[in-house]
Amino acid sequence: MALTTLLVGCDLSDGSDVALERAIQLASQHRARLILVHAQSDDAPMVDVDNEMLKQLGEVSAAVRVEEARELADRLVRIQAMGLEAEVISRIGPPGEVLAAAAIERKAELIVVGTHGRTGLSRFLIGSQATEVIRHATCDVLVCRGPGKVPFHRPLVAHDFAPTGAAALAHASALCEPLVPIEIVHAWQLPAGSWGATLLGQSRFPWSTVRDAVLTGAKAQAEKVVASARSLGNPVHVELVQGPPAQVITAAAEKGGHDLIAVGAHGLRGVRRLLLGSVAEGTIRHAPCSVLVVHGAAGA
Repeated sequence: MALTTLLVGCDLSDGSDVALERAIQLASQHRARLILVHAQSDDAPMVDVDNEMLKQLGEVSAAVRVEEARELADRLVRIQAMGLEAEVISRIGPPGEVLAAAAIERKAELIVVGTHGRTGLSRFLIGSQATEVIRHATCDVLVCRGPGKVPFHRPLVAHDFAPTGAAALAHASALCEPLVPIEIVHAWQLPAGSWGATLLGQSRFPWSTVRDAVLTGAKAQAEKVVASARSLGNPVHVELVQGPPAQVITAAAEKGGHDLIAVGAHGLRGVRRLLLGSVAEGTIRHAPCSVLVVHGAAGA
């Protein structure tokens, strides 16, 4: 996947500045155009407020707009001084909708956003701006955590042995330097209803044969993934782990000290593409590092 245009969400917070540093690093790596997108709040008229209060609120809002414009301009000048092509887009509206629309207009391949969540189980909250961006976006979205000035060097790809997994692998490779090893994790589970077979006992229903069959199939798929990945320029290794996908992915990232997780998104395009409880969203909520949510098939 070639990166020619990147969007980064800039709400001028510490979290968005982390995302900006990562976007600058990626833009420098790919010599891509960088677009800073700022979603302004909608100052809707208030009811039951006297004229003097409205005047004061208007003055405060105007002062905020001036300060936001100054800070955005400062960031733009710094980026352009690095020799990168960059611009600022500032529009009124919800961040998810503003960023997604701008990405379509500029034909961007990637949106980069920060997160304001805490570490631990509540580090990424339902309804956060990053979640809304992912739900609206039609391109890849990178949710940033941790330092962003150096290239990713410990990527982890969640592979479901489907086109979404192949896309996640290819797009993760594009964000890393050549020859950087990529760890792939596949979360496998027994077919629904297999647990009931254990109640019958091994003599009446040899349920272990089901497990062996599932693992044999997974190993065969893993070998195909390794073979097809030779063209990427990154050595890959596949680990098969039993368990719920989001739990397996985040545990593997914690254990391996990974700085990037790539996961494919399933579902329809548009607002409802990622439903609450999906693997991608569950991964983002609990990941200890940056997460790349990949839309589309490999090579798209």
